[in-house]
Amino acid sequence: MSLPLFLALLLGCCGYAWWRGGAPERWAAGLQLGAFAVDFTLNRLVDGSTYASMQVGSAVLDTTLLTALVLLAWRSTRFWPLWLAGWQLAAVMAHLAKGLDPGMVPTGYALQSAIWAYPMLVATAIGTWRHRRRVAAGRPDEPWKAMVG
Repeated sequence: MSLPLFLALLLGCCGYAWWRGGAPERWAAGLQLGAFAVDFTLNRLVDGSTYASMQVGSAVLDTTLLTALVLLAWRSTRFWPLWLAGWQLAAVMAHLAKGLDPGMVPTGYALQSAIWAYPMLVATAIGTWRHRRRVAAGRPDEPWKAMVG
């Protein structure tokens, strides 16, 4: 996977969401940018980038991001954050699989734990685009569900 390609997608999609999105889109962009920054640092300073063994720091970070995305999906009126949470769950499962099978091929582990970031970024951009369409059409676009209780 190409780091320059991923960075272009990350900055393009998250920048668009931050600039043109509503609150859920901005939260999703911030969570993904923050997770990338922390994971990039973890891989360089702690876990290494060989994927020969389970990357504990990345697994903890991915589980934390999963929790945040589930909360975002639960509170948001948007549907697309559910997809983000689902793809993030797949990344967490890759860490679990490596932990259960330390003999897993490092390339397969690397691919399974990282590939899901690409559709997550695209979904965030599409969610932002759809938000902009609703706003431009003059339709109400409440960001959060009303809390009853």
